[in-house]
Amino acid sequence: MGTSNNLTDRNTISYIEKLPEGKKTPDKIANTLNSATSNKNENNNTFIYIDNKSREKVNSNSTLLGITSSEVTAAGSVLTALLSVIVAISTVKKYSKDYKLQLKQRKDLKEGQDIEKAKLKIEKFYGPLNAYLEESRLIYELFAKEEKKSLKNKGNYFRTLRFLTNEPDNSIKGIERFKPHDQELLNHILNISDQIIKLIEENSGHVDNPSLHTLLGKLAAHYRVIKSASEGKLTDQANFLEDIVFPLEINGAINSEISKLINIINRKKESSIIINKTIRFYEENYLDYYNQTSASNTMKFTYDLVREFVVNGSSILDAGCGVGRDTKYFIQHGFKVVSFDASTKMVEMCNEYPFSFCEHESFSTIKYPPTFDLVWACASLLHLDEPDFKDALYKLHRALKPNGVIYFSLKSFIDESKNTNRNFYKYQFEDVRAILESEYNMQHLKSWSSISTISSSERFENYIYRK
Repeated sequence: MGTSNNLTDRNTISYIEKLPEGKKTPDKIANTLNSATSNKNENNNTFIYIDNKSREKVNSNSTLLGITSSEVTAAGSVLTALLSVIVAISTVKKYSKDYKLQLKQRKDLKEGQDIEKAKLKIEKFYGPLNAYLEESRLIYELFAKEEKKSLKNKGNYFRTLRFLTNEPDNSIKGIERFKPHDQELLNHILNISDQIIKLIEENSGHVDNPSLHTLLGKLAAHYRVIKSASEGKLTDQANFLEDIVFPLEINGAINSEISKLINIINRKKESSIIINKTIRFYEENYLDYYNQTSASNTMKFTYDLVREFVVNGSSILDAGCGVGRDTKYFIQHGFKVVSFDASTKMVEMCNEYPFSFCEHESFSTIKYPPTFDLVWACASLLHLDEPDFKDALYKLHRALKPNGVIYFSLKSFIDESKNTNRNFYKYQFEDVRAILESEYNMQHLKSWSSISTISSSERFENYIYRK
């Protein structure tokens, strides 16, 4: 077969092979071949050609293992599309995993930042302030004890600022009105006050609660006025200073903020609570319950009685706090309170008070260490059956410090119509004694009966025990 590098018409000469001897090459092709070759091929072979149309016809009829080329092409297209889909799915999965990983990394980063921020707040502000307040409180318990006792016997109460500024005709002014040992104690309190004011001025930027900012302003104002009065500069101004009082809420407010920060540091997760019909009732009727029970003046007798067994400023666990009536009362009177309830709606209402710290917990989920001076369980244990009642008393007993006190109330008569929406259980004094006295060796301090403030047909049995 003769070929040449100078072959020019490649669209015309598509295929060249040996022709039978004696067969003449077409003139058109012969001319093309003559111009394409420089030397005469001595072989007598002649040539034929197949143009593009003929080649397409040949190609279209070609087969591979019985499959036509068009079928192969179609199958290849399908395979290519399938591979593209597989690659796309693989890519989506990869990026989905990467996105989830990025979200987790961002969440972990934010949690880490929140933890460091919480630690800094405790270190720079809340921790020192809490320590100063506790130191001042303990010293104040020892301060002016004779004056406090004398006024209490007369049905009144002692106020340092009033004592320093009343009796304008008295030639003895300021701190000199106190006995020497009380002067020493008051000077310690004033020195602590100066440290607290400095701390507020320099580090109150760590406070996120607007209501707490206001409370800190009242605290600083109180300390400044007390200092001026102790220097004898405000004699005869007593009547104008009655509104300058120590903000008792400050102890509970600071304690609540610290509790929130500790939960952040410990990455505490919300407990999983099984919703029974009692919890569901409170979830649906929390507003009605609030309207029926929110007035704290109905509890004055009980508050006063229980407070005889705990000192001011003590730590309290409000177990089954409901809408937070008692939590608010105790914080407003200088106590530090941690609360919990099984109803999310009740927890939300309790936390509407800006200085409370209420957790979503139930008697079955709580695990408090022995850090409380008083456990307060007002009308909450009565929803528990006998096994849960015993378990709850064990956990509440454990939460008390040595010599700590527990108060709780149970129903001695139940309106059975209420059992359709909630569970109520009755326990007698003998049942209580068998658990608290026989099993836990607790001391019975006091018990009494009272009428329900919601329904006069129901009676409560109230108990106070000491660990």
